[in-house]
Amino acid sequence: MTINKKLLGTLTLALALCAGLVACFGQTKKVAADDGTQWAVVNVSDAFMRAEPRYGSECVSQTRMGTLVQVLERKGYWARIKTPEPYEGWVNELALAPTRELSPKEQKETKLYGATLKPMTRKEAEKYLKAPKYICIQNIPEQNLLMGNMVKTDTPAQGMVDFRKWAEAEAAEADETKIDQIIALAKTYLGCPYMWAGMSPGHFDCSGLTGFCYFMNGILLPRDASQQVKCGIEIPVDQMQKGDLVFFGDTSVGHVAICIGNRKIIHASQLVRINSLVPGEKDYYGRNILHVRRIIGHLGEGEIKAVPIKDSPMYFNSN
Repeated sequence: MTINKKLLGTLTLALALCAGLVACFGQTKKVAADDGTQWAVVNVSDAFMRAEPRYGSECVSQTRMGTLVQVLERKGYWARIKTPEPYEGWVNELALAPTRELSPKEQKETKLYGATLKPMTRKEAEKYLKAPKYICIQNIPEQNLLMGNMVKTDTPAQGMVDFRKWAEAEAAEADETKIDQIIALAKTYLGCPYMWAGMSPGHFDCSGLTGFCYFMNGILLPRDASQQVKCGIEIPVDQMQKGDLVFFGDTSVGHVAICIGNRKIIHASQLVRINSLVPGEKDYYGRNILHVRRIIGHLGEGEIKAVPIKDSPMYFNSN
């Protein structure tokens, strides 16, 4: 199957859109349909989010196709967005949908050429919420789709599954199964080079790797290590188990890894690799451990609450 240009434009309306504003991670606020907020859907496999509205600016994060984002501000052909984690940054507006073509007069007045973003209202977003959606559970190179991308299509390709059924099935899985799958997914990226702000397949920073592996197992974590450390419950270092997140730093959190058992971790540090936390072992990682947090089995606990994707208002309407 080949996805044509028209279908690719439709793909981004694939997202399960929310019923209310996300004021902060895991919280919602009901608003009127004409509340004035603007929304869009990511239209490319992985969109780079920048600190400022220019290509030379630092990349601060990524967001994936099918993700609902709030449009906070626009400048030229850039839009400042908020993602579900939540996280804010600037993306080129043609990485978002829907769009409209500018008239010759508009092009002359704005000095913008071709198409431009046409943000959705909340009411418009809710209309697309009811449409069937599919999530890619593997990379689909011939379609330029990555694991974690969400699309709307009448003819799903091999490697796509029904998004709602997937999210519900992930939420129902036994904790031990989920932990094993998180670790197994992380291991598939062994050797991938570290990329600052990366959170898409094969392009990870430390919290991008943990967040992606949890996401693909049905759990939405906040974006940064300094936020992830506020999820779940604190565990004594000598009681860490596989699946726990291990946080490192001197006085503040600067790095996160996933415990894979036997005092070993997998993490994105220079590249995705496995290290031991046992002094004297040849692959010993000696950075200071600040915290160990257990999230599996403790969703909804902590200062910041990790949530099942099926319960996130940025992916599913609770009405």
